Order: sequence, then C-alpha cells, then structure tokens
Amino acid sequence: MNIFEIVLIAPIVNALMLFYKLFSLIGLPGTLGFSIIAVTSLARVAINPFMKKQIEQSAKMQELQPKIAKLQQKYKKEPMKLQQAQMELYKEYKINPGSGCLIFLIQMPLFIGLYNALIKVVSNSGEIANLKNINNMLYSPFLKTEGLNLSFLGLNLTKTPAEWQSLGWWYLLVPVITAGLQLLQAYLSGKSMQPVKKTELVKKEAPKKSSDSSDPMAMQQMMQKQMLFIFPLMIGWISFSFPIGLALYWNVFNLFGIWQYYQQNKAKVLSK
Repeated sequence: MNIFEIVLIAPIVNALMLFYKLFSLIGLPGTLGFSIIAVTSLARVAINPFMKKQIEQSAKMQELQPKIAKLQQKYKKEPMKLQQAQMELYKEYKINPGSGCLIFLIQMPLFIGLYNALIKVVSNSGEIANLKNINNMLYSPFLKTEGLNLSFLGLNLTKTPAEWQSLGWWYLLVPVITAGLQLLQAYLSGKSMQPVKKTELVKKEAPKKSSDSSDPMAMQQMMQKQMLFIFPLMIGWISFSFPIGLALYWNVFNLFGIWQYYQQNKAKVLSK
C-alpha cells in the first residue's frame, strides 16, 4: 500500500468492515448497505462543525451583498479602494472570506478517502478482486471476510443504473432520487442564504431593474438559479454511471445537508 492508502483509505475500509461484521452478527439484512450508511454518517457528523461554520459564513456574506454592491458602484474605477472597503466591511461583521476555502480543504481528504474506500468495496471489477483488495487492508484477522452481501433494498451495490436493461427498470430510480435530493438540498441552501430582512433591504435600496446585466446582485441571482438545476442534473447523470454503493454514500451526505439547512431555515423563521 502507498501512503495515500495507508492514511486515508485503509482506516475507512476497516471502519466499513467493522460495521459489516457487527451487522452480520445481529443478522441485519442489506449488511453492506447499512455499513456504508453508518460510515458515511460518522464522517458527516465529524465534519458537521465545519459545515455549520461554512453555512453561517455564507449566510452573512449574502446579507452583505447589498452593501457590497454599493461599494462596487462607488469604487468601480478604484479597485484598490474597493478591496480595502470590502475588507473593512468583512472585519466589521466578523467575516473571514477565506474560511470557505479552508473548510473545503479540511473536508476534501475525508471525501477523497471515503470515495476511494467505497470504490475498492463496491467497484464493478468482480467480487473476488474486491475481497482481495479489502482483506489486504484490514488491521485484524477478525475483520477479514470470504464474501460480501452486495444486496441492499433489492439492488446490487456494485452495479450501475446504466445496466438497468439487464437488471431491472427500478435501477433507474437511483439517479432520479439522487438528483432529486441534490435539488432539494440546493433549494434549501438558497433559502438559508437569503437575508433575514430582505424586504427591508429592498426598501432602503434605490430601485433597480433586476434584468440589468451590470448589477452584480442580479448576475449572482441568475447564476444561482441556473446552478439550482444544472448541478443536480450533473449529479444524477454521474450516479447513472457509477456503482449504486457510491450513490448511497452521496445520498446519505445529502440527507444530512438537507436536515442541516432545514434546521437553519426553521431557526431563521422563528427569529423574525
């Protein structure tokens, strides 16, 4: 094994097989599927504080958009003054513009490790090859396995929805559900980014046509609306070509995100 596998992939594979063994001992059906759910849930809980911080920072940035737009108009020919004024505004509202990148960098190793670990477990290269890859990474003989239960809710976790003609039409539900959950999360994310007192901000601002292509806020809103549909369609298409086990992992992450954004939106409504 290389250093990447030792540090990132092996710990996740071992955690996955530990859950697999425990669920097998209690006779839980769909053992591998529930093991993926358990490991993904643990990973999502681990990064939850970083995700919460990122959501809060994004919401604050969105609330400042009208003030940033004013600064952009005021200093449109003076980029240095604009940058200085924006930094002062961020400092006043205790916002770190680089925090999103930092949080992303913290999350990335975990995402990469999870993805590669699941690829080794649910890749479509054949069960014998998969078992060899898995057993070579395990820390304890107790975790070694001679076979995997690949079925979960009537689906083979190593198969892709692209093979639906030989497997069954219900495999096509996976990319549809995946795209739907991604769309719901994007919708809730957009709602959580809206300023709490949006109507008051609109009243204070000078009237502008939303169709004005020079309006930074109008352009940002247009891009957000486009991405609201484009990204879920991309994720749905990707899940059509990847093993079902990876779609399961992605959907569990999305469900946590949906719950988190729902709770934030609920708290915003109560605070009004």
